Amino acid sequence: MNTAVFGILFLIGAVSVAVFLSRGLRRGGFDRDAFPTPARKRAAIFLLILVLLVCVVAPFSVGLSGHPATPKELSLASAFALHAIFLAFLVVYYFLSGRMPLADFLAIRTDRPVRLLLIGFPIAAFAWGVSIAGMLVLQLALGSHGGTAAKPEISPVIPWILALPVAFKIAIVVSAMVFEEAFFRSFLQPRIGAVGATIFFTLAHGVYGQPLLLVGICILASVLALTFALYRNVLPAVVAHGAFDAFEIFVLIPFALGF
Repeated sequence: MNTAVFGILFLIGAVSVAVFLSRGLRRGGFDRDAFPTPARKRAAIFLLILVLLVCVVAPFSVGLSGHPATPKELSLASAFALHAIFLAFLVVYYFLSGRMPLADFLAIRTDRPVRLLLIGFPIAAFAWGVSIAGMLVLQLALGSHGGTAAKPEISPVIPWILALPVAFKIAIVVSAMVFEEAFFRSFLQPRIGAVGATIFFTLAHGVYGQPLLLVGICILASVLALTFALYRNVLPAVVAHGAFDAFEIFVLIPFALGF
């Protein structure tokens, strides 16, 4: 790992956290939580900063400074560690706050849940189309600039995931769609804005150490953020995220590796 690069990336990430959280506080994004005391609000914000630094900025900085995640460093427990942190944070934050109705806190209140869930499938198809198109355009642009097409890379973590039993792969998809959407969309987007939530969602996936992959993830995050903004509900984004990941793990990547 290049320590200097890590330091620069971590500093950039930390500044981004400070900027977006300050913006959210100035615009009253956290007023919705009706904290009983200023001390509780300070504790909740401090906890959020810590989670963003540990779960977003650090993985991004490590992955893009020459030490991406490898199968040797992974275990079945580590595959769910990030989501467990998100869950623990949301629980603690909720009890520190004024405890608005849980359906509003998670942005799942609706009288038409089936319709919202089904909407997620065409959104996932659209997200796949634009993300793949975006990565191809960037790859061709880099190739034309350098004289040859940029060679796509596959993270060594991907074959490790594909080799897991089907039940564990399904569990990873379900865990990601539920807890990542609950944190980045239900919680973060209403408080710091769609741009900040999209950027942090993208950075959190930098642990794979592949800048080209981050382009596709950023496009996916943008589609999910727009979906949440349009429907004011996380359910379509949850299904879209899950369908996106499931197609990737069970269909696209196995086909690509075989090809």
